[in-house]
Amino acid sequence: METGEATSLTTSQRAEIQRIVQRAREICGYEFGVFVGPLDSGRESAIAMHAGMSDPNSAVLLAIDPMHRTMDVVTGGRLKRNLEDRTCEFALLTLRSSLQVDDLTGGIRDAIMLLAEHARAPRTLHLDEPA
Repeated sequence: METGEATSLTTSQRAEIQRIVQRAREICGYEFGVFVGPLDSGRESAIAMHAGMSDPNSAVLLAIDPMHRTMDVVTGGRLKRNLEDRTCEFALLTLRSSLQVDDLTGGIRDAIMLLAEHARAPRTLHLDEPA
């Protein structure tokens, strides 16, 4: 998780967001990142940050610019099948709702957990396995 200069997250908020990101990875196996701070070039800034992640093809970045009231989700190619644009839009709507009541951490938690649940590969049943 990264934060920009203009953002003031408390130590406990940072720790909570790190726990959320770790839990999301445990749920679906993909890397998650959160950036809270200025996105000078909007989505292009978020895409550039996502490209700098350790494995961008298997990563999700939630980028939030509180000053400009913008947010974005950038996903890697491996997630496109399970993590559709509608799901990302819903996660951003969830985040936006929390921001309206000044709950940044709760909004990040809800958005990331929604993304992680949808990014998880669907379970399959095999006919040769006992029920």
